[in-house]
Amino acid sequence: MRRVRVTALVLLAVLSAAACGARLSPELRKQAATAALNAGSGNGTGTGPGAGPANSPGAVNGGIGGAIGGTNGTQGSNGTTGTQGTQGGTQGAASGCNGATDVGMTADSIQLGNVSSTSGPVSGLFEGAPQGAQAFAAFLNSQGGLCGHNVHIRFADDSTNCQGNQNATEELASKVFAFVGSFSLEDGCGAKYLNAHTNVPDIHVALAPEADSPPNHFDIETGALGYATGPFAYYAKKLGAAVQSVGTLYANVGGAVPKQKAFEHAAESVGWKFVYSRATDASETDWVGDFVTMCNRDKIKIFFTGAENAQYAAKMVNDERQAGCPSSLINIIPIAYDQAFVADVGNTSAIENLLGWNEYSLFFNTDEAEKIPELKLLQGWFSKANPGKPLNLYALFAWASGRLFQQAFQAAGAHVNRASLMDQMRKIQQFTASGIVAPMTPSDKKGGVKCYVLWQVHNGKFSRVDDPAPTADSKGYRCDGQFLPLNG
Repeated sequence: MRRVRVTALVLLAVLSAAACGARLSPELRKQAATAALNAGSGNGTGTGPGAGPANSPGAVNGGIGGAIGGTNGTQGSNGTTGTQGTQGGTQGAASGCNGATDVGMTADSIQLGNVSSTSGPVSGLFEGAPQGAQAFAAFLNSQGGLCGHNVHIRFADDSTNCQGNQNATEELASKVFAFVGSFSLEDGCGAKYLNAHTNVPDIHVALAPEADSPPNHFDIETGALGYATGPFAYYAKKLGAAVQSVGTLYANVGGAVPKQKAFEHAAESVGWKFVYSRATDASETDWVGDFVTMCNRDKIKIFFTGAENAQYAAKMVNDERQAGCPSSLINIIPIAYDQAFVADVGNTSAIENLLGWNEYSLFFNTDEAEKIPELKLLQGWFSKANPGKPLNLYALFAWASGRLFQQAFQAAGAHVNRASLMDQMRKIQQFTASGIVAPMTPSDKKGGVKCYVLWQVHNGKFSRVDDPAPTADSKGYRCDGQFLPLNG
């Protein structure tokens, strides 16, 4: 599922530049989308890796110093979060892995690498990734470190450049114990080095297929090109004949086309029928004509889009009204789960009962954090480490990748090293980072995430709907259906 969903989310970041509130020109949108979906190579060089402990000034873009501190402080006064933090520290101290040494690890400190795209065509593009890694490290250090090792994040910006990613990966590999939480459009370039040096652990959400292939790569959004049938089967049962009359729009740029095919393949396997499907140019911003055709000629009952981005999806909702589509038209737009979506639509009545799903928790919802202690921990420490910065999906991925690393590190015990860490990684199944991401197997190269959370918009807010009873395997996610490879 990751091959489809994460590419759509990359489009969200690149095309709307949500991280810095920018709006790109149509030409730059087209260029950036092409780079995102094709993982274009580029030529220049990247910036050099920067080093710094998680609780020191300047560790990431100079924005953290002084905000974290060395103890729980305010965070400790928060009941649920403080309890979770204490548990994390107790587990670390009790695991018996203090004193171990290896590349990037002394008896009392450990260096973790993070190579992300935070500059280039869009400034601040994936800065949430190093910010999330720093928040994770700050939390661990407040608990006495990881098994007595003070955690340092060594961050490198690849400038959204292939050679920059490869150079940064190669330079950091001899200095860090493992790579954790990276997020880059160019990760396939650094993967060339990792594939040739399979002794270096790499834990991040891969974008390029090449980045997923090394045996030393572990992922929290696993899977080949394909999609899960569960959400589509759910709506087929709930909405009946309406799924026989579906309209959809998607970007006609590079990898978005096979991504859309994966969506449609999974949906059609459980009874959906797309009566209108058009690939749009990346520079398009007006779809009124499409909705006139969909609603008047084709009489669609459902509009679905997942291969566009939240900003564009908001415009599409408004174009529906301008085209005169009936109020009974059902919108199913998974990509809409974004903090800016409601404001971009500008009229909450237009999105009342809008439907969608995530393969992770409703991570920026405060009510979700009350139900999932780990999410409350993430929200609190991210805010503490990055004052005034919005929590985004890339930070969630980095935190969850950190938790995955922590679990394997502690399981490796007193003789932990790079090799034993990866041995433990390969044993982990149904990982959820205590509920903040859907269950998956980090070493899986062929399957995919099939579990999800359904949500609905009510009064301008995203809320879970039809949650199943939690089980040991599902962790509160719906895990019906199957992962359906596009070419399998």
